[in-house]
Amino acid sequence: MLPRRPDIFYYLHNFPILITSSYQKIDLTRLYKLGDPMKILTTFIITLLLLIGLGAMALAAPESMLRQQNTPPTADFTIDPPQGVVGTTFFFDAIGVSDAEDSDAWLSVRFDFDGDGVWDMAWDNPTNPPVTHVYSAPGVYQVKLEVMDTGGLTDTKVKTLQVGAAGNNTAPTARCSATPASGPPGTTFTFSAATSSDAQDSTSALKVKWDKWGVFDFRGQSWQPATQSVSFTYNSIGIHEVDLVVMDSGYLMDFTSCQIEVVPPGGNQPPTANLVITPTTGTITTTFLIDVTGSTDDHDAISDMSVRFDWTNDGVFDTSWLNASSVVPITFDDVWGSITVRAQIMDSGGLTDEDTKRITVTTPYILYQPLFRK
Repeated sequence: MLPRRPDIFYYLHNFPILITSSYQKIDLTRLYKLGDPMKILTTFIITLLLLIGLGAMALAAPESMLRQQNTPPTADFTIDPPQGVVGTTFFFDAIGVSDAEDSDAWLSVRFDFDGDGVWDMAWDNPTNPPVTHVYSAPGVYQVKLEVMDTGGLTDTKVKTLQVGAAGNNTAPTARCSATPASGPPGTTFTFSAATSSDAQDSTSALKVKWDKWGVFDFRGQSWQPATQSVSFTYNSIGIHEVDLVVMDSGYLMDFTSCQIEVVPPGGNQPPTANLVITPTTGTITTTFLIDVTGSTDDHDAISDMSVRFDWTNDGVFDTSWLNASSVVPITFDDVWGSITVRAQIMDSGGLTDEDTKRITVTTPYILYQPLFRK
């Protein structure tokens, strides 16, 4: 007989022990010893029905019982610089938002820069680089941030920002240099902004920030004198770009970048040129496609290499340096016959390699030699 008043959680907790209709605990091993097949079968059926019932309860339970109760996130952000003028590039960083259930990577944020009730950007992730905004008019602005978690709950925070008039101040000129220009992995590269200048301020009065990875992300960097250099090291082979922002005492800014190259241990190796011309035969009206995108280098991508061409292999290059990732179309309308085209590839370290290919150019008409000469 089935239990009169089954307690689901009791059965779940005592799953190894089977319950009879009188709520007496019966050891399955003992049942086997008693040799009562009906009791064993009845107990198995009861257990199976209990498991099915528990599964049904889990499916029917409201979502709020199956997961932790969601709580709203907490909005917070910083403004850098904390004040400025018309023309200042302000950095708004929402990395300070938080949520009890979601990590930062799952949160979304957006800004209203002027407090007019209209969001000035789409939802973004707070782990992305800080967003920037430049004000076109002086005033006191109520900057508002909204953060939303994956459950749709939100929070907002407002900060006051004072934006003044730029007056007669002009923006500085940012310049950076790197020493050495290249080196193997682990090389200490030193970057300097000491040649930056400003019409009103001396270089020592300028302040700078650096972005090691060249993604325009100055988060975590403090403003430092332009006369103070910084050093970075890299382990990956290739060209690395470093961003620089320079700010004068009047909060106007300028941006620039410089590059260094990490080369394989033992120094830079020359590229390998690969010239392909399509078609290989044509007339003086045929457009030939000159392609060196199959050229390779031990550390440079094809887009970081340059190429120049000598169309007739006469020892004189007929083009300036071009980007090697582009296919060059050309028509040989003033020369025909068997023509040798020469291509010279150069990597970012200045090393070169050459390749040549022969094509045949014919005229669409027959040229007759004179029968007699005067």
